[in-house]
Amino acid sequence: MARRVAVDEIAAHNERMWDRLARAGIPYTRPQGSPPRDRAGKRRFLDEITRGRFGDTSFDGKRVLALAGGGGWDAILFAELGADTTLFDISARQLATVRALARRRGTEIDYVRGDMRDLGALGSGEFDLVFHQHSLVFVPDAPRVIREVARVLALGGTYVFSTMHPATFLFYESWTGKGWTPKQSYFSDRPVPVKQPVWEFGRVKVVAPTYEYAHRTGDLVNACAVAGLFVDGLWEWSPSYAGGPPGSDDALERILPAFIEIRALKPHRVARAGDGSHPRTGRRARPASARRPGG
Repeated sequence: MARRVAVDEIAAHNERMWDRLARAGIPYTRPQGSPPRDRAGKRRFLDEITRGRFGDTSFDGKRVLALAGGGGWDAILFAELGADTTLFDISARQLATVRALARRRGTEIDYVRGDMRDLGALGSGEFDLVFHQHSLVFVPDAPRVIREVARVLALGGTYVFSTMHPATFLFYESWTGKGWTPKQSYFSDRPVPVKQPVWEFGRVKVVAPTYEYAHRTGDLVNACAVAGLFVDGLWEWSPSYAGGPPGSDDALERILPAFIEIRALKPHRVARAGDGSHPRTGRRARPASARRPGG
């Protein structure tokens, strides 16, 4: 039996659901598309994934954490653009998917399986960049994740993360025929009710009722501040603004943002004795649970 890494039953349940989705090959659980083979093309492809939030930062020699990134190309492309990259995810199946793809490409990545709320396998000040896309929605306590990221982030490091927009998220599945009504109060800390737990992509249909939470904008920003991070960018956006049939997600996301995204920096400052935050030189030691593509 695989070693349990979930910190509670909420995470354990969501882990089971994501493994179920991964077995069915749902697109969110595996890299989609094919990046160009040349370096410039890979950078353009990665900039689309990250929406350019890292600007013109060179990834050569950077230490990058792809947090909860087992379903995408980002870890592979960071590595192929010169970064010393670690992929951290709770799903063994999704880690295996990326590991197999990286092995075929001859790309070196460190792999760590764990719950995003416990980065204890990673050392303080280990990473220059942390990219964390959309998965905060699956934990009830986002500030705990942000504190952990702040710890593993080096001085001067950058954390880019996104999640479901806390207002829009309450309106999915709520179409009445005339408009949308929120499924619960914006100020509730309970998981957002899921009326139809079927994930459907073409002919593939999978019942996977995950626990999902709408994290309020103020709570996310304040969690960064409490963790000692400086927010220097906040964006609200939808994948498309073309709209769709009345009552559809596309129609809702034309008038309300699907996602909220934050970029936060760990300021350059003199670390206090004993706070565990320090710059590192040279290549960091791999955590004991890390595995190379051939491992």
